Amino acid sequence: MLEPLQGEGGIITGNKEYFALARKLCDENGALLICDEVQCGMGRTGKLWGYQNLDVKPDIFTSAKALGGGVPIGAMCARGEAANVLGPGDHASTYGGNPLACAAGLAVAKYFCDHNILSNVNERGQQLSNGLVELAKKYPKILSDVRGWGLLKGIKIVESSGIAAGDIVGDAMKEGLLLVAAGPTVVRFVPPLIVSKEQINDALAIFEKVVAKRS
Repeated sequence: MLEPLQGEGGIITGNKEYFALARKLCDENGALLICDEVQCGMGRTGKLWGYQNLDVKPDIFTSAKALGGGVPIGAMCARGEAANVLGPGDHASTYGGNPLACAAGLAVAKYFCDHNILSNVNERGQQLSNGLVELAKKYPKILSDVRGWGLLKGIKIVESSGIAAGDIVGDAMKEGLLLVAAGPTVVRFVPPLIVSKEQINDALAIFEKVVAKRS
């Protein structure tokens, strides 16, 4: 069971060769390859599912959170032999297929299709990456590598700076920018998938202001 992109682990993107080997080993040994798409699924990485960035097909993937646009819901999708294991009553879920959750899920899926959300995720994600790379060049004593896919991005804080990711997150919050730490040394950016060009520019400006005060 693998995450295509490790969120809490520091915004670490999966390696294609690693996932290809995992797929090969599973096939050779009759094992299931399962992907956790709870954080990186539903368009967050610029593709509908995170595993699509890695040119591999899992037997099962899990989804939740964004699937219902904020309404609690969870889902497990399976293919091939993995899809034939469970029968009626074998599996239950607290946030499973109740009418409200399913209606929310359908509404989210329709909005994705009708408004070309993935295009915005990729365009704004590239804009965010470009801006963070420039800031890393400008403040090399505090910021280093930029990582992630789509609108799930992180920037590493230089450990020798003595600044923790949580410090930057706290400073940004005081300025009206909500970020979240991904471990002790990475600041994570997870804006809404419908974020605008202007909002990304505003976020980068606030982030620079916060970093500059620490430099």
